[in-house]
Amino acid sequence: MKQIITIILFINFLSFDIYAIDKSKIEGSLLFSELSRNRIMFQLMQSNPQNLSFNRFGNTENVTTESKNDSTKIKWEYLGPFIGAVVITNATIYYIFKDAYWNEERTKFHTFNDWNNADMNIDKLGHFYSGMLLTRASYKILRATNVPQKESMIFSTLSSIFFQTQIEIHDAFYKKWGWSWWDFGGNVLGAIYPHLQFYIEPLKAINLKWSYHPSPAYKKGWYDYWIKDYEGFTYYLTFDVNSILPSSVDKFWPDWLNIAFGYGVEKVKLGKNKWNSSGKPLGDREWYLSFDYSLLKIFNPQSKFLREVLELLDNFHFPAPAVRISPSIIWYGIYF
Repeated sequence: MKQIITIILFINFLSFDIYAIDKSKIEGSLLFSELSRNRIMFQLMQSNPQNLSFNRFGNTENVTTESKNDSTKIKWEYLGPFIGAVVITNATIYYIFKDAYWNEERTKFHTFNDWNNADMNIDKLGHFYSGMLLTRASYKILRATNVPQKESMIFSTLSSIFFQTQIEIHDAFYKKWGWSWWDFGGNVLGAIYPHLQFYIEPLKAINLKWSYHPSPAYKKGWYDYWIKDYEGFTYYLTFDVNSILPSSVDKFWPDWLNIAFGYGVEKVKLGKNKWNSSGKPLGDREWYLSFDYSLLKIFNPQSKFLREVLELLDNFHFPAPAVRISPSIIWYGIYF
């Protein structure tokens, strides 16, 4: 390919010299056209043709591979390993779920309604939360590899939905489970929520966080895997108080301190493989009021890497003072 381009450039160069011998014979418009044509060919000679881009005015811009400050060229050296990591992660999660969930009796594809199930819908929050995290992580990596913002938003959302949809499809072939439209809805809403926050300003102050501690049921061996220990899960709807308060009083509230409303469940099981349910959930729904904080705002490091790490950690709820307000009031100095 490069040899062919070189030959074309050489011929073009010779033809331009012929015109240059007697410029008086060339009309102004023709000369301008020829100069423009040779300018384009000169740029072709100076760069790999795959790195040429055209702006909206139709002019050619040269984007060389040697430019280290290029903010538009996709960094395949980063994007390639990311795609490989996604494939490996996908395979790993498949085998984890295969052992934890997909070891039951198989059947044909079917749907089922698991709204207000034995887990009292805490698993639905898990679907939303997972979709949200997948979108955020994918978006950050795509932007870091110079994928344009609009495309990054689209691809991160679609990759999040695809990642979880394949799990729903597997569930649909097991008798104990099935395709759940409620789960799928949680996946989709979670996947698009980070981008809704981008377009709808008030949503930036509202986030969903998660925490886990082994439940008494898990410690007794009633759950085989911690990922099924929903009694140990707590999801928090957090509010950035500082951004909500009027400007006249927000200076009195620490910008790193948030308020969180938590939801969890307990007494879901009465023993191993023995659910406290007979057609409807009979466990207890737990509601909490707690503090939450942003590690990123507390430490505010200058290092870009550390900021990314802390922003990732801010998706989780860390131990903080809390009070359980239902089904009974319990005060906690520190609650996980």
